[in-house]
Amino acid sequence: MKEEPLHREILEEHARNPRFESELDDHTHQAVFQSLKTGNTCGIRLKVKKDVIIAMGLEIQGSALANASASLLYCEILRQTTTQVKELILCLSQLLELGEPADLRGELCVYQSIARFPERHDCALLAWRALAKALSG
Repeated sequence: MKEEPLHREILEEHARNPRFESELDDHTHQAVFQSLKTGNTCGIRLKVKKDVIIAMGLEIQGSALANASASLLYCEILRQTTTQVKELILCLSQLLELGEPADLRGELCVYQSIARFPERHDCALLAWRALAKALSG
């Protein structure tokens, strides 16, 4: 199986130049998720105001794909409601874990390629799992 060239380019750009900040002092939600499979970790802090995510800080200890995925997450969820974000997390999880079709907009289209490589799913979902944990607690 082969990745789509555009998807690979998007992932490489986000891995080289992640768009997320690591610091966020005045957060309202936080969580740390560690993958049992790889040992990679993601710490996340969110500032939610009136049910909208207005700021986020991420700390990733993982692969280039984990960093790229965290960068995509950051770009996608800022200024989204927590309900919209939870729906997106579910959609991505179902795509990668169950193989269910997903209608993903913008740069999130890269997950269509990632879905074909089960060995990459854990890294691709690392930040999303941390986000889900932060929003659930």
